[in-house]
Amino acid sequence: MNEPDDGVEPIAIIGMACRVPGAPDLGRFWENLVAGRDARTELSRERLLRAGVPAEQADDPDYVPVAYLLDGLEDFDAGLFGMTPREAALADPQHRLFLELCHAALEHAGWDPARHPGDIGVYGGRGMENYRWRHIHANRAIMAVTDHTTIGNGNHADTFTTLVSYHLNLRGPSVGVYTACSTSLVAVHTAAEALRAGECDMALAGGVSIELPADHGYLHREGAADSADGRCRPFDAAATGVVAGSGGGVVLLKRLGDALADGDHVHAVVLGNAVNNDGAAKVGFTASGVAGQAAVIANALATAGVDPRTVTYVEASATGSALGDPIEVEALTSVYGRGRADRQWCAIGSVKSNIGHLSQGAGVVGLIKTALALEHGLIPASLGYTAPNPAIDFTASPFYVNATLATWDAGDAPRRAAVSSFGIGGTNAHVVLQQPPARHDDAPRDGAVAQPPGAMSGVPREASQKLPPQPLGCTPRAQLLVLSARSAAARDAAVARLADHLAAAGAPDLADVAFTLRAGRAEHPHRAAVVATGAADAVTALRTPQRLLTAPATVTVPRVVLLFGDQAVPPVDPGLHPAEPVFAEAVDRCAAALGRTVPDLLADPLPGSFALGYATALLWRSWGLRPATMLGHGTGEYAAATLAGVFTLPAALRLVELHGRLQERLPTTPAFTVSASAATLAGLLPPEAAVVAVNGPASSVVTAPAEVFAQPLTDPATGRPIQARRLRADLPERGAVTAAMLDELAVAVAAAHPSAPAQPYLSCRTGQPVTPSDATDPAHWAGLLGEPVLFGPAVAVALAGGATQFLECGPGRQLAGLAQMQLPKGSPAPLHSLPAAGEPADAVTTCYTAAGRLWVQGLPVTVGGTGRRVPLPGYPYERSRHWIDPDPPVAAAAATGNSAEGAAAAQVARHEAPPDQLAGQATSPGPAVGLAAVWTALLGIEHLGPDDDFFAVGGTSLTAVQLVAQVRAAYGVRLSMRQIFDAPTLSAMAKTIEQRLPADRP
Repeated sequence: MNEPDDGVEPIAIIGMACRVPGAPDLGRFWENLVAGRDARTELSRERLLRAGVPAEQADDPDYVPVAYLLDGLEDFDAGLFGMTPREAALADPQHRLFLELCHAALEHAGWDPARHPGDIGVYGGRGMENYRWRHIHANRAIMAVTDHTTIGNGNHADTFTTLVSYHLNLRGPSVGVYTACSTSLVAVHTAAEALRAGECDMALAGGVSIELPADHGYLHREGAADSADGRCRPFDAAATGVVAGSGGGVVLLKRLGDALADGDHVHAVVLGNAVNNDGAAKVGFTASGVAGQAAVIANALATAGVDPRTVTYVEASATGSALGDPIEVEALTSVYGRGRADRQWCAIGSVKSNIGHLSQGAGVVGLIKTALALEHGLIPASLGYTAPNPAIDFTASPFYVNATLATWDAGDAPRRAAVSSFGIGGTNAHVVLQQPPARHDDAPRDGAVAQPPGAMSGVPREASQKLPPQPLGCTPRAQLLVLSARSAAARDAAVARLADHLAAAGAPDLADVAFTLRAGRAEHPHRAAVVATGAADAVTALRTPQRLLTAPATVTVPRVVLLFGDQAVPPVDPGLHPAEPVFAEAVDRCAAALGRTVPDLLADPLPGSFALGYATALLWRSWGLRPATMLGHGTGEYAAATLAGVFTLPAALRLVELHGRLQERLPTTPAFTVSASAATLAGLLPPEAAVVAVNGPASSVVTAPAEVFAQPLTDPATGRPIQARRLRADLPERGAVTAAMLDELAVAVAAAHPSAPAQPYLSCRTGQPVTPSDATDPAHWAGLLGEPVLFGPAVAVALAGGATQFLECGPGRQLAGLAQMQLPKGSPAPLHSLPAAGEPADAVTTCYTAAGRLWVQGLPVTVGGTGRRVPLPGYPYERSRHWIDPDPPVAAAAATGNSAEGAAAAQVARHEAPPDQLAGQATSPGPAVGLAAVWTALLGIEHLGPDDDFFAVGGTSLTAVQLVAQVRAAYGVRLSMRQIFDAPTLSAMAKTIEQRLPADRP
């Protein structure tokens, strides 16, 4: 196998995103390439006229009614990126597209920048600033209320990458790159060098270009660079030039060793890259230079340290130029064919034949095409080629035009490719790529597709071995899949997309899917979760509403109260012990503390119940759950106290064991659940009966001879019979507890040296929060043996703290059911962590389902361990129109000079209500109405309410400056910035204005 020789540090491509003509996303782009589709649009005369093309131009025989259009360029999901509608509309669509692509590339790689510990850089560039001059400056109403700084922020080349860093909170270098058509590939080169230099840990690189006006063709002139017939035919004898297109792409790069160690999905590897300039060694500034191109190609290959003969595909910069294409092939041949007699062993092609020339975005899209080809082992066809340009002798070169879809067979060697991009002005870029390295864990995971073969040299072996080990041949275990979005509709779309993805052939391992969704995606308020075993089950769960866990987005995240029982328990479900090491280690420690085996411990009712409750609580803690308080029923209080730091684990277990032995000395008696309060029962029960637990306002547990409830008791207040149901198990008779028993327990507690609690919990003995004196008083603990359990009153105290989510630790849902009786309407149903005996669900599924329900309510629960990041469907952007139209001719004629009246006329022409205050008129009934219009003009937000806060709805210090100016122009009132910040709501600000109105104003 041919290996790189002394090359620089390899750089992994771990994420990609593109929007290009005919393809709104990466998946559709590859489908189109494989299918050999040409995304050109032929524009009808009617469409051209509607777009403003003069009739005489549209009818010109030299006019070419063809374009490579980008769908939805006027639309944007402003809210996702924290932008107001006006801010989004003022931003160049190229800035917005690049921001979205950077976000999409991070999602494709499975990295949430908020949780990435290192620095992420941004490198990129874009096309001309046409939107600002053709749209914003041509709209008088907008210019009347917008300052140049605000316009510049969303349109200047200087802010192109820094806006991405701001909106995505990226802290690495943020660098604009501007080298004409080679911009985006030069950005990739710059990012790769920054990674090698340690300037950042990951880097986004790419570029975009949007042609404005859209829906226009072009007037061809003899000798121009554009195609005479609207087709781009790289290397073809009939080629006459290129057709411009709109779109672009972004890649996420990372040092290969780091990518392998982090379990990233590697799509391709950058082995070497180089950039140079032609200088003056060419016929003109806009011409191509053989010497410069050859030099950059040779430099990239030398940097990669590979034999040129091992590169079997080149994605050319070719534009279908009769002069430029031969120069490029000559330069390539001078390097790849140097010293070699063999010919036509390397395929060549150009994505411009599919999507046109994306200018500043062209290079990175060519890189993305090539990375996909390397990964899939297919070379897409270069379209429009039938016969070679007569100035190109391919038979004497290493190259042949790949005119049909071809399987990429490199034999025993890894697939290698190169990408060229040459810009007007002579800045050249060449990048050498290799297919992704094979996984080093012997076999793909269950349900996953193996990476293509091809070892990667230059990567430390220890780095490649850091991937999480995966057992083979084991039964798939349940996984928790979590998804979220900013709206319910977007969430539902994300659910549907994931189901479709997992239903397709070659779905990734579900554990990796769960990890990527959990660790690699931002968390939004509208959430969904499912628990599933295997891809097929996940598809069913995602498409079955009854299995899909959702909750309405709410500002109030409930407090969590952990519940601990004291009931007899079955042996632990064998699934949870090996599945969750934290749980297993806690159970094992409990058994070791008493010198018992785990099965023996769990067969003992009270210590077993303690162990499962304690271990489950620690598992929840390891997943990030922090309860507001805890509550135990009976000896369940020991578990709460131990977690709060009152007892050491061995001491608590010995006390629970002693409590159980003391109970065994007591005679048992029938027990009943009675639908009445303890106060009601006090005057009805005979002396031989006793209330042993108060579980709710009208729910008590009573021990009594069976004949006591042979006939229903009557409630004296209502005259109705009181319902009573005998429990299956008899209970110890608390009236038989002796002073000696209490003393024995108290002495043992004192010997355990209890401490004051470090965390809050409630006592089932007092029904109140435990105080330090309670926790350290032996008599308090002895009281648990002989006094009634006040579980219901304690639940009421917990509910008084606000919205509450009860979560039972340990097996079953008995306490959850008791807590449910007191819940206010609309409260979340109590959850249980482990199944009760006889329930069909296994422990892992039950526990993960509870975790999913907590997560969808907004609680910080992170279930699962490490895994690989795998490509998954990205965020379903909810784009809507954010666009500023230029004034139509009638408005432009009406709007003379820069008057505010002209601005109002322009607004009327666009069917917008002219805000009176912008015209300096005092016709509104009061400042509130006019001020609302000012806010709408500045922020683009309608339907404002009196309590809306200027800064909460998107205002900034910069827009506040504009607000001050508009208020002064409208009302003659000088507001200070301090007054804006002190009275930020619409009503308060209007009142401030009204108080300061001049005497001659209404």
